[in-house]
Amino acid sequence: MPNTFHCPLHVQREVDGLAVVVRAFGELDQDSVAQLSNELEVALAMATSPFPVVADLSGVTFFGSAGLNELLVRQRQARSARVPFRVVAAHRIVLRPIEASGLEQVLELYPDVDQALAAGHSGRTAG
Repeated sequence: MPNTFHCPLHVQREVDGLAVVVRAFGELDQDSVAQLSNELEVALAMATSPFPVVADLSGVTFFGSAGLNELLVRQRQARSARVPFRVVAAHRIVLRPIEASGLEQVLELYPDVDQALAAGHSGRTAG
């Protein structure tokens, strides 16, 4: 019998000082990416340069290609708005697809939210 357990995505947005943090928990795939997309879109509309939008994916349990595409779209949107866009990729479930696609060269990756918020204007990579 196939495993039909599905951990739905839960997304929450919060303001931390002048930065906006969007936290995702659960499975990020083509069926759930709209939830993350909506929250990131609002976060980027709220953001004011030079304060970042941080996408915290440390609670993500599955990360599919729809998630990769969403990060790339939002990174481009943030760049156009001159708002730093930082991604917390704390574990291999998220890091492996990012690295396999070469997006670690494009995205600002951090191991936790505190480091993403504390960073200056140059990105670092999680590891």
